Amino acid sequence: MNPNGMLERLAGMVLYLEISSVPAQVEECLRAGIEPSRILSEGLSTGMRWVGEKFRCGDIYMPEVLVACDAYYRGLEVVRPHLKKGDSGARGKMVIGTIHGDIHTVGKDVAVPVFQAAGYEVIDLGVSVPDEKFVAAIREHNPQIVGLGTYMTSTFMHAAETVNAIKDAGFRSRVKIICGGPAVDAGAARRMGADDASDDAWEALAKLDRLMTEWRASEVNA
Repeated sequence: MNPNGMLERLAGMVLYLEISSVPAQVEECLRAGIEPSRILSEGLSTGMRWVGEKFRCGDIYMPEVLVACDAYYRGLEVVRPHLKKGDSGARGKMVIGTIHGDIHTVGKDVAVPVFQAAGYEVIDLGVSVPDEKFVAAIREHNPQIVGLGTYMTSTFMHAAETVNAIKDAGFRSRVKIICGGPAVDAGAARRMGADDASDDAWEALAKLDRLMTEWRASEVNA
């Protein structure tokens, strides 16, 4: 099978939830001499893009998306040691975590592989993340974007506190902040000091790209 066919087969394994077959297919691609960056972008990441298209059309549902994420991660574990520095995070760097008081993880567990598959380097801080941990992560990792996840309206209201903590630490002008989850509202998020919000990982990806464009423009004009 030619390289394009092998990569298409790998993408299909992600789409059709063939978790156990993905690592072996990645290994086969490596043995065939396919560049690791192509395996990631044209194989695993393409599969996640197809999953997003199917999900948004209503052809698959959240349980299938979660299994597809597992398939993506299984392949990523195999290819990651072979990637050159920068291959998996060329689009930008993001720190993400579920806001303090919220222990839900499903939305974040979908968003992280979607963002990684698109080329973002993502530092996942976990769930119920206190404000000081977000601040420490910004200081340590120097991201362009911070993602605040929440599943509940009550914890979404904490976004203002987190934004203020980032501001008080002197980092607000250095990062773009986006809220995510079914409880979020873009208008309310902006009123609380964030830059945007989304309740859909693939929609959020387009917003991340816009925020990165704005961030780069602000750096040029600084």
